Amino acid sequence: MVLSDDEAALIKAILTALRGIKIRDIDKALVILSKEERQSQ
Repeated sequence: MVLSDDEAALIKAILTALRGIKIRDIDKALVILSKEERQSQ
């Protein structure tokens, strides 16, 4: 699955907004998204 920049930004914004709920799980998701972004560039 490939995300556009806008989609990735939206997902990051949502994850950031939800961080207070399950910080560790969401941090893992953000790290995975960051890695995928770097690989796709």
